[in-house]
Amino acid sequence: MRDIADQLGISVSTVSLALNHKDKGRVNPPLAETIRATANRMGYRPNPHALGLKLSKSHAIALICYTGPDDPFLSGLTGGAQAAATEAGYILITIPVTDASHAEESAIQTALQRDVDGIIFAADYYRRRNIPTVPDTTPFVFLDCISTGSDPVVTEVIADEVQGSYEATSHLISAGHTRVGYVGVDDDRYIARHLREKGFRDAVREQLGGKVKPLIINASDPSISAGEAAAAWLFARPAAERPSALFCFSDRTAFGVAQAARRHGLSLPQDLSIVGFDNVEYTSEFFSPRLTTVELPHQRMSSEAVRQLVHLIEDPRLDRRRVKVPCPLIRRDSVSSHPN
Repeated sequence: MRDIADQLGISVSTVSLALNHKDKGRVNPPLAETIRATANRMGYRPNPHALGLKLSKSHAIALICYTGPDDPFLSGLTGGAQAAATEAGYILITIPVTDASHAEESAIQTALQRDVDGIIFAADYYRRRNIPTVPDTTPFVFLDCISTGSDPVVTEVIADEVQGSYEATSHLISAGHTRVGYVGVDDDRYIARHLREKGFRDAVREQLGGKVKPLIINASDPSISAGEAAAAWLFARPAAERPSALFCFSDRTAFGVAQAARRHGLSLPQDLSIVGFDNVEYTSEFFSPRLTTVELPHQRMSSEAVRQLVHLIEDPRLDRRRVKVPCPLIRRDSVSSHPN
């Protein structure tokens, strides 16, 4: 900075203001741009380690995640967090954990030993979890999980499951389907079970009124085989009683439903329209016909989690909040128009 100041004939403090983007209202704008251009030409780069020592910050954050290497959402999760961390001037340290005893405590210690400024705890699926044992001076955020209780005591970033399910069901109804059904899961581990069913019920009630009764069946779990078993009895019913369209808890559930439909001689989407949830590439892209589905936006969720954590690092007094990230409908080929 002294070299830049000498070359431009100005003070070191003026250079510092411009390079740290604190020049607004204090340094003439053209001069500030000249300072930054000169610094770039001279190869000046800020030293984050030195800055961290000065500010008592490491400019590093940890992502502690329960997702394994074969998890289809892992790349989106880490990619979104990495991009947002880089944009905010932070280094991201990803620490995978398992369900083994004391695994999370060990991961937290690993993060703290690296003097991270904050931690993101990412669950393997949307669920409730306990508050981790973290020093009061270390801000943290929950990603795809919530704390116990109705009001957030931790800043939480989750997907708007109700909105996504509502849009999926609305898409089926707008295509002319009135005999619509929902294939959910009968497992209370999944908070999404109730949220996705709520979105379905809300859309049917608001858009079809009392004309139809929502048809809901539950598979034992979100697997392909469970989806196939749950849907089999539907397609054994007379054609007039069968749904013409189904919204499914997951893409894997939708895959199982499609297999059951074909076993009963039904073609997709001519005889049955299907919408899934998750937008898992290996299921939705290779589904035939290509599966219309709702995206679980892990990349945007993890980016938002980083932004929320950075806000807390900069101002620990901020109120904790629950941030819902919209789930977009991905329209492909598994939904066809149906005459009313």
